[in-house]
Amino acid sequence: MSLQHGQHGQHGQHGQHGQGADASGRTIDDGLMAAALMRTRDAIVGTETIPPLAGKDGTLDAGGRLRRMEAEFRRAVLLSELLEDLAFEIEDYPEKRATAQAVTLLRRKGGKGVKHTPLARIVRPEVDDLGHAAPLVAAYAELRADRLAEILVQREYLIPFFASILPITLSRAPAVVEMLETGLALVTPVVMRIKIALGCPRPTQFSNLVQPMIAEPGHPTLPSGHATQMFTLATMLSQLVEPGSAMASDSQLYRLACRVAINRTVAGLHFPADSAAGAVLGIQLGRYLMARGSEGSTVGSAVFDGTRFRDGDRPRDFHYGILDLMLRGEDPSTGFGDDAAALRPAPLWQSLCARATGEWETRWS
Repeated sequence: MSLQHGQHGQHGQHGQHGQGADASGRTIDDGLMAAALMRTRDAIVGTETIPPLAGKDGTLDAGGRLRRMEAEFRRAVLLSELLEDLAFEIEDYPEKRATAQAVTLLRRKGGKGVKHTPLARIVRPEVDDLGHAAPLVAAYAELRADRLAEILVQREYLIPFFASILPITLSRAPAVVEMLETGLALVTPVVMRIKIALGCPRPTQFSNLVQPMIAEPGHPTLPSGHATQMFTLATMLSQLVEPGSAMASDSQLYRLACRVAINRTVAGLHFPADSAAGAVLGIQLGRYLMARGSEGSTVGSAVFDGTRFRDGDRPRDFHYGILDLMLRGEDPSTGFGDDAAALRPAPLWQSLCARATGEWETRWS
């Protein structure tokens, strides 16, 4: 999974390689700018004693102050607020193994005190289940030439694929883009924490005939990071477009998420079970993010059991038909609970989500 989410372009990176930017975004050498500013001050200030102005208390609330910060620091603040309510519970096998049997992502409850409740529980498949799916991964290789461009671009860029469905380009909806980019940034520490605990092997570890078409990431396979990212974004956008709506597996947003997830299997990097686990985790993260972005929202729990993601003795594939069964509670591997409960307010994140909602509501202008 690439950490370079990249989305609409390399905006905001003028400060690299010794170059700064003026108010219009034009670049200039930092050393030359510093020398010019020093000489200008010497000329117009001289040796005068500076009389300080009378100060005043600030009038902007925290959300207003956040908006004035540079993008990278806004991202750090928002991630801190969102991550402080998440925790992990690691479950070992009854007979101790090197890996965990399951990981539960917990989220803090609303109200006083520090109490957590499950958001998503991911149960590790058995190694034999993954091994039996290796031939299925290898069979997907015949699609590589057809999907080459998608697979290469999706290593770095994800949001532009959603922007081809909805009017959320950076120029029209900067707050929506920032909201999505923050969601992507949240996925990385969460999914990596689960990956390292479960320690599931990659398809290449079962056969030297898989031969991925791009470099294989150096971390465990389940859940798929790309699947988690895409289903997080799809869920966030679904809730932005229609707050409180039910998850629709055949929507263009979820079809896109499935397509990108499957592309990682085509590339030889992931099992279908990795995508299924990422779908459940991503949907839950998307629900969590959007619930914390509005007052009075609730979110329930979900579980994905990798030991039950199969068709009898045969490995199961993943596509939006399977996703539909998972979302409707008709797949034995997956369950979405009816235990929705309130979350703590996240005022800084809410300020960004409110701006994003305003951009969406004025999209016809």
